[in-house]
Amino acid sequence: MPPALRITGLSKIFKFGFIPKKVVALDGVSFEVEKGEIFGLLGPNGAGKTTTIKCILGLIRQDSGSIEVLGQPAASSHVRAQIGFLAENPYIYEFLTGREYLIFSAKLHGHHSTTAKKKADELLSLFRLEEAADRRLGKYSKGMLQRIGLAQALLNDPQLLILDEPMSGLDPIGRKEVRDLLISLKNQGRTLLFSSHILSDAEIICDRVTLLVKGKAQAIEKVKTLMKRIEAYEVTLSGVKNIKLDGIPHETITRSELQWLVRVSSISEIDAILALSKKYGFSIEAIVPQRHTLEELYLERLQ
Repeated sequence: MPPALRITGLSKIFKFGFIPKKVVALDGVSFEVEKGEIFGLLGPNGAGKTTTIKCILGLIRQDSGSIEVLGQPAASSHVRAQIGFLAENPYIYEFLTGREYLIFSAKLHGHHSTTAKKKADELLSLFRLEEAADRRLGKYSKGMLQRIGLAQALLNDPQLLILDEPMSGLDPIGRKEVRDLLISLKNQGRTLLFSSHILSDAEIICDRVTLLVKGKAQAIEKVKTLMKRIEAYEVTLSGVKNIKLDGIPHETITRSELQWLVRVSSISEIDAILALSKKYGFSIEAIVPQRHTLEELYLERLQ
């Protein structure tokens, strides 16, 4: 089975000014998005995330490289009909109600009036917008606008959903609502590609991520594998006033008369501390694994 999305060697150079100055937006970017997964396209502003998405959608043309959606060239009109899209800052007709906006958008997809109304009602229910359905969009909160935007992106029942910075500008409650919606869409069997620079959201919902830095794909990581990777252990000790940890490789983070916080790198060093605690009678209050985080990987790749 082909992946939902395959990008190979994607490059794009923009030229600006009277005497053209070249700006490399994408430089040989390659990655695949498997069917049924949430894939995060991460990077700082200007890294090439939106340019990648525009190339996938055919809004701009790449200079080189290939893009396949569901095993077919992305330029095919049949393939584009399988894609749903939510822009970072979508233009919303603020004088239309939520229901009117979805019906209007459904008709643009070719739905008959009766079908468009039924589809709109189904999506308003799915995104918990029934009470606001007949309220003008200009009165919607940012979180509600993101939900109506997601509803619009599902009107053509797409197999691949592409979201550009869907968490942008949302408060913590709005971000949680959108995160929950994205997970529910994945559970329905949809494939999601979303770009973001908010790493905590990607860490929670993504199956895999790739990091874009200066137009290059720096790494592709399975988030679960990344979160299982233990770098060290922080051990809290109490009653160690006159005890030394000589012979045990460790880093003392904080120390007081009542309590020490030390960092060790392996289970064998924890075992050695346990043996000392039995010998000298001090207590081990806590052992906390320190895991490699997506943020650390991100910062490491930016250097």
